[in-house]
Amino acid sequence: MATDFDSLLPNLKEFSIPDTPFKVVDPTALPDGTRQAFDEFLSGSTLPQAFCAYSHDYSQFCKKVRNGEISIG
Repeated sequence: MATDFDSLLPNLKEFSIPDTPFKVVDPTALPDGTRQAFDEFLSGSTLPQAFCAYSHDYSQFCKKVRNGEISIG
């Protein structure tokens, strides 16, 4: 059975926060399993992941999921 990456890894809109060097995304709308896996991926991150995450971190997470390095669910 093929994995539906479009529903597991939705596109998140990038935005800026003052005094933050990189664009960020809001991960709160991610599906539950994806959010849990992303939170584990970000453990030890310097940015408070409850309200935002660096967009490059989300891109790297998505790449690892698509490559099978991270499983969701």
